Amino acid sequence: MDQPTKKKQKVDDSTTCNEEVLFNTDTLSKIVSFLPSLDLLNLALTCKRFGISDDDELSIIKKSTHLLVQEIATEEQLAALPHYDGESSLADYHYLQLLKEPLTFDQLVGGPEYNGWDKSCVRQSRRNILGHPCWGTAFSDNIMRAGKHYVLFTSHRNDKSLMMGVLRPGQSDEDTKGTPLDTKFYRNFSRTKVGRHNNNNVHCCMYNTNSGNCHTSDWQYWGGEEETDDTWDGMESASAGDEIGMLLDLDEGTLSVYNNGRKLGIIKRGLAGQYCWAVSLYEGEEIIIKRGTIQEAESFV
Repeated sequence: MDQPTKKKQKVDDSTTCNEEVLFNTDTLSKIVSFLPSLDLLNLALTCKRFGISDDDELSIIKKSTHLLVQEIATEEQLAALPHYDGESSLADYHYLQLLKEPLTFDQLVGGPEYNGWDKSCVRQSRRNILGHPCWGTAFSDNIMRAGKHYVLFTSHRNDKSLMMGVLRPGQSDEDTKGTPLDTKFYRNFSRTKVGRHNNNNVHCCMYNTNSGNCHTSDWQYWGGEEETDDTWDGMESASAGDEIGMLLDLDEGTLSVYNNGRKLGIIKRGLAGQYCWAVSLYEGEEIIIKRGTIQEAESFV
């Protein structure tokens, strides 16, 4: 009669031990480091103890994710993880994973094509239905919400028919055409609903490698100011083979341009909200995007 009781006791001890390990925040933070953010969210939904707390205390998943973010993020990356109302460390972990990935062009509009399997390089070879050369646009889904972000663009075929800069994150459709400065682009472009623009109406800001000008648009195609064409201190054009750097500082609200390791200047002030990197290119153009470091940008004069 005693034997079953002993077996049950062993089972209970084993279960208790496993729970202590599994529900230990430090241990779980090591486990979740191997999971993408979507899988981590699914894990948080499996049971109340994992993901939902009955009181104001954080769940074990959120505690573990918070520890993980603090452990693996650089100071630069932590500064780019703002806390919005209703968000938790799960959102921080999702954006941190994006910040650690190489930049790619995730959406193509108006004819650009990838260079083979390389989504960091696009070229514009298509013409419009009349057989005329046309503009195409490529942009990243990697959203920038706060802090500083530095990117490098390199063109090997640049005859000065290029624009590069930032636009609001969102989704294009088959009717989206041209550049983000054109009505035919943004009237068919669905902006991300969770975008927080801080009452800022600069929805697109592009550097023109031909003129050196800064083009911005408030995307008001039914009246209002559609596009501005501004000069700026240090303005100059770029040529084939130049490595163009762009520094988006969402703490200061500025966008700066660099050419081959030389800072040209700030092309736009007063930026706020969420943005993603974008390029517009004419027929025959090819461009590569690469993530840079803030230390690299700040070393240039």
